[in-house]
Amino acid sequence: MAATPGAPPDAQALDTLHRGAPLSAVVGVVEAFFLSVLFWREVPATAIALWLAAFAAVRCLRIGLGMAYRRSAGTRSARPAIWARWVVVSALAQALAWGVGSWVLWAPANLVAEMALHIGLAAVVLGSVAHLAHHLPALGAYAVGVFGPLAARDLLVGEPLHTLLALASVLMALYVWHAGRAQARAIAQAAAQQRERQELIAALQRENQATRLARQEAEAAHASKAQFLAAVGHDLRQPLNAMQLLAYTLQQPASSERVDYLAATLMECAESMGSLVEGLLELSRLDARSITPRPTRFALQALFDEMAGTFGVQAQAKGLAFTVEPTTAHVEGDRALLARVLSNLVANAIRYTPAGFVRLGGREQGAMVEVCVHDSGVGIDAAELPRIFDEHYQIGHPERDRSQGLGLGLATARRLCDLLGLELSVQSQPGQGSRFALCLPLAAPEPVAAGAAVTTMGDEKATAQPGPPAQRVLVLEDDAGSRRALTEVLQGWGCEVIAAASLQEAMQPQHARPDALVVDWHLPHGVQGPEAVAALRSAFGHAVPALLVTAEATPELQARAAAAGLPLLPKPIAPMKLRAFLQSQPTV
Repeated sequence: MAATPGAPPDAQALDTLHRGAPLSAVVGVVEAFFLSVLFWREVPATAIALWLAAFAAVRCLRIGLGMAYRRSAGTRSARPAIWARWVVVSALAQALAWGVGSWVLWAPANLVAEMALHIGLAAVVLGSVAHLAHHLPALGAYAVGVFGPLAARDLLVGEPLHTLLALASVLMALYVWHAGRAQARAIAQAAAQQRERQELIAALQRENQATRLARQEAEAAHASKAQFLAAVGHDLRQPLNAMQLLAYTLQQPASSERVDYLAATLMECAESMGSLVEGLLELSRLDARSITPRPTRFALQALFDEMAGTFGVQAQAKGLAFTVEPTTAHVEGDRALLARVLSNLVANAIRYTPAGFVRLGGREQGAMVEVCVHDSGVGIDAAELPRIFDEHYQIGHPERDRSQGLGLGLATARRLCDLLGLELSVQSQPGQGSRFALCLPLAAPEPVAAGAAVTTMGDEKATAQPGPPAQRVLVLEDDAGSRRALTEVLQGWGCEVIAAASLQEAMQPQHARPDALVVDWHLPHGVQGPEAVAALRSAFGHAVPALLVTAEATPELQARAAAAGLPLLPKPIAPMKLRAFLQSQPTV
């Protein structure tokens, strides 16, 4: 900054200091010539001539320095301190040329010439303040170089007038320094204001650019969302249309074989729609950041065994070799969300592998373990790789063949990995299969408490044993259609069903004590599932096994259900999961 003595000037200040060198040199030579004329009769002409020649030579060197600075335009920014020192040296040289002149132009008896000399030198120094204030060391060198020799000369003369002139020279030097500092502060403030204006302009430009990018992203997101909603509408209408036609067909007279076929097809459509709705809800929860990871330490092999149990039969039915490489690694992360990621990756691998193998394994790499799902499937072209994590995108099936899945598995896996802070990578070539991988941090083994119970059923693959025991089940559901459907399913399994639309109806004294409760979360009059279960258990005098069901399986509700020790089943209800719950309860 120019306001700090000794600090190197910036590029703009250096340009100002060097730009006026030629004109300043010419003016200085002219001033020296006219000043010397006053002493022409008092001082030998030879001395005056030699001084003027030396003065002109110093000024020529100053012009040369300015020219060298202009020629160094490409390299000067790397050497500002060197050019600043040259400014000080040149200012001192020019000042000493004036100071030496005050000794050459010696005529103490000629008061007119003496006063003209002092006034002229004071004017020279005062005129340099505005120029040299860009670099205070140069101004100080100039003032000392001019007034120092002049004051010494006056003191040497020794007359009272010259003593006063010497004092005036010292005071003038102090005034010049004070004025220079004030000018330097003004220059610094002006430069700071200019920088602020430039920064403000740059900030406005960045903000405008960010606004343009945000608008473009919003437009792209809107277009993507519109395309996504159109795809969702299409995929929802397809199974709904089939279900409506099949339901109509079931109302017509038909053979038992025909009814069985239509019922199986109807069930397949319902499962397809349920999977689509569940996938969309999970994506929306991930996009809304309403899922909070709960990291724990667990054995990776247990998660691998879960994948083997879930997908082994499916792979075998397709004729694929599904292998799980054993591992002793323990990792840290949200086990449920990681299970969801691996489930989607393995399911995707099995779906797009017509023959060959699907392999799940983990390889330790330093403090991490790389978990990969490798298959020998159709592979992915390089042009397709950027789009495989988009919703409703199927390779080779732009029209979305529902027999090849819903196109949500990889999109969900990517969002889950983003939520967990994991990078999901993919390597693939057409005809040579694909390899999806993610890295998890290794952790020390953590003891698992024996007999730990699972209190949420939202992500489990239930496998029901044949023939649930005949039970008396109380269904507390305010939606008439869901209540009737649950009743039909339970009665079909041989259960005695008590159906109620409200807590008051369920607590009627004529109802016998049930063996199990199936309770919706949101009930009439603001009653919620956990408090309804507590009220029913209190009325029946027994901790009746209870299952909560809800169409809003948010992480908050899951946490509240877990805190109450109640399993939670999301809607649409998978019949096999409901059956698994009933099978786990003892017969009363």
